[in-house]
Amino acid sequence: MALVFLIARAVQRFVRENLFLFVGAGAGVAFVERLGIRELLLFAAVVLAAVVVGAVIHHRRFRFRVEDDAVRVRRGVFEHKELRVRFSRVQNVQLGQPVYFRPFDLVQFSLETPGAAEREVELPGIPRRLAEEMRDRILGARREAVGEAGAEGPADPAVPPGFPGPVVPGGETAAASLLHAPGIARVFLHGLSSNQVWLIAGVLVYVLDLGVRQGADSTVVEQLLGWLERQATAGWSVLLLLAVGVFSVLLVAAGLAALLRYHPYRLQDHGSRLVGSGGVLERREQTLRRDKLTGAVLKQSPVGRVLGCWTLAGLQTRSDGRGDEVGQRSFLVPGLGAGDLDLVGKLYPGARMPEGFEPIHRRYRVWLLSRGFALALAILALLASSLGRGHGAVLLMTLSLVVLPPLVWLRWRQWGWSIDGPMFWLRRGLLGQRLEAFELARVQQVQVRSSPYQRRHGLVTLVLVLPQGLVQVPFLPEALAAQLANRALFAAETARQHRL
Repeated sequence: MALVFLIARAVQRFVRENLFLFVGAGAGVAFVERLGIRELLLFAAVVLAAVVVGAVIHHRRFRFRVEDDAVRVRRGVFEHKELRVRFSRVQNVQLGQPVYFRPFDLVQFSLETPGAAEREVELPGIPRRLAEEMRDRILGARREAVGEAGAEGPADPAVPPGFPGPVVPGGETAAASLLHAPGIARVFLHGLSSNQVWLIAGVLVYVLDLGVRQGADSTVVEQLLGWLERQATAGWSVLLLLAVGVFSVLLVAAGLAALLRYHPYRLQDHGSRLVGSGGVLERREQTLRRDKLTGAVLKQSPVGRVLGCWTLAGLQTRSDGRGDEVGQRSFLVPGLGAGDLDLVGKLYPGARMPEGFEPIHRRYRVWLLSRGFALALAILALLASSLGRGHGAVLLMTLSLVVLPPLVWLRWRQWGWSIDGPMFWLRRGLLGQRLEAFELARVQQVQVRSSPYQRRHGLVTLVLVLPQGLVQVPFLPEALAAQLANRALFAAETARQHRL
């Protein structure tokens, strides 16, 4: 059964990494028109055969072993690699169960360590009971390591020393408390406010365009194109209703996709660790250590602001430095409403929503507006000289000059920062918004940057280097930035001496 998972994952990765070849600039349509469907299917069969052979070799050479304090993995097709991950280094543990694993009670077991660019250990197709024992043993060993080293963090009462304690069906310990359980409506709204609708729309447009080009001689396509031309000649009301209907279908599809991925979602507190689980087609369970949590993010898309829907994510140490990523591998909590924002304090003890935010300097508007106008005018001049003044692209670019000032004002208005005890809050966005909270004691490095324009007006950009990436607060007065930098460095050094 692990072969099925390896083949499915390899095909998915191949499609994702090479999708731009087919979608970008109509290259896929031209490729299909030149070679034809039969040649394309033959190419797909060759790729699938190569994937199957690679998966078989990978499976035959894959071995893992659970030791007293570590997991050892040996793998590789052409080059043999051996990896040993100590339990005390584990950042989070994930269990996934696709549909085709359920009849056999198998799961995919994976774990990450701080700074890893990808999952370091991934074991597909192992028995659920073994995966649950490994998960609880790893977390228990982490608790013991913390206790022996005298590091900060309370002991986990749900995990006794040594091997795992009592486990109920589903892998949860009896001491767990429920923190968040969004219903079907909340998860559906999460899908409406996510980017899934635009992804589905892009794939649908590409497939329809390919079908029209390949079947242009068919009677059905000709009748459809003729009907659309007649409706456009008679008026745009029918086409507008059709567009609204198609967009509504896409929204429903995005909502259903969110239900398949998350429902029934449960966020549970196990003392020193958090467990999020859910999923219909693939049941997923993520276990995150509290002492590995480096920050929390509340994110709201433009559609989410209309629907009042938020997404909460727990940030961890990453090697890619992209701390603003809220992706599939992040510890996501979907379906939050306006009344659920206090969940940040439960996910990250000590964090609470500030009553207000301090703005950045208003000269940020002048700086951003001047850059935007310079770029727009350059593009406008280029389009007018090449396409003519009456072209539609020139009119759209002229309209952008009118829309630019209010957008710049909204961007400046969204920027804000606040300090609440040990926590630093940063707000930014445009039509949507993003709120990030982290402890000042987590700051690893402080940088103060300034452009010639900023130096002329006594302003700087404060850059805080955190385990999850960089956080920038632009256009602060120089004295204020120095005060914040000193406060962050003092908090970090005090925390370090306390740990020592």
